[in-house]
Amino acid sequence: MAADPHHREPESFQWQPNWKSLAFVAVFLPLTIALGLWQLDRADQKRELQSSFRARQAAPPAPLSELPGAERDTYTRVSARGQYDNDHNILLDNRIRRGRPGYEVVTPLRMVTGEWVLVNRGWIAGGLDRGTLPDIPRIPGTVTVTGLLYRSPGEPFSLGEEHWRERWPQVIQNLEFGTIAEKLGRDLPGFTVRLAPRAPGALETGWPTINVQPEKHTAYAVQWFALALALLVLGIFANSNLGRWLRRSAVE
Repeated sequence: MAADPHHREPESFQWQPNWKSLAFVAVFLPLTIALGLWQLDRADQKRELQSSFRARQAAPPAPLSELPGAERDTYTRVSARGQYDNDHNILLDNRIRRGRPGYEVVTPLRMVTGEWVLVNRGWIAGGLDRGTLPDIPRIPGTVTVTGLLYRSPGEPFSLGEEHWRERWPQVIQNLEFGTIAEKLGRDLPGFTVRLAPRAPGALETGWPTINVQPEKHTAYAVQWFALALALLVLGIFANSNLGRWLRRSAVE
């Protein structure tokens, strides 16, 4: 019986290495997987931070003057009794809320124990003329304030060198505790107390606990893993006859 001249044996899958594409995949596939795992780890860290924040918010405020240094952690709920130094306010510049430019007002507080602490009283709107500073309400007498202890998680970003005015209030971008302590001639701890909404001296309070939600980190991880999968598939197609084999299989 004569063989059918149009009949072709089915082509088998063959590996045809392309070393350039293999090198590309070998470099970037582990990188994308590592970035995806890193984003998942960041999501877990943010969830733990949120959980810790909620737990500390529910705790009664601890007197700051009685709190050991080892327990003065970020988001610890504290109380402090003392007097505001209304003559030495600090305005943290470039603080925007609801699209409006403004400042965060930080005022030194002398506790009844003689210790000093910087109190972040919250946000106040700025005017159209940056040369005119907002009026900061003065808080006379001895008061008891409550709030959350806050330490900056890292070196703050600065747009340039800070310029200190000859008179107060000062307008600066970030709190440098050593410089402020030197200017005031007082010892200061390396944290602030962010006031609770109804505490004496509070302005517009409320600060985000985290800048990126855990769900967004998870979404980033999915994107990196999808890219890793795409690299793997493209690498297989570029180094084999898989594309031709699939097309021929579809025709037959």
